Amino acid sequence: MLATFDLHDSVVENVEYLLNENKVQIRLDLCQWKQANYDESEPEMQAGVLTFTDVGSFQIEPPKFMINSNEILEVKVQDGRGNIEIILTGNDDVGKVCIVAQDVYWEVCD
Repeated sequence: MLATFDLHDSVVENVEYLLNENKVQIRLDLCQWKQANYDESEPEMQAGVLTFTDVGSFQIEPPKFMINSNEILEVKVQDGRGNIEIILTGNDDVGKVCIVAQDVYWEVCD
């Protein structure tokens, strides 16, 4: 499912690990214009939430990396294993969000 989205250059506003619900939610502004099904009558950016469910592992590297309107540089998905690695820009460095999850879905914020 995640492979159907082009997340490059999208902006991550917040990452939240909901331990009790076994979920990770990434609030971001998706670059709609980079998506395969983009219609030019739609806005170029779309706010929404990527929700990862049945999370087996979650980690942000380096541990002190602050999420604050970071652009996505690259997304690596290992299909079959549910391993997702999201590389983000930082002020002085690059950060990485690593998630192992069973499923992911996108929800548009109005």
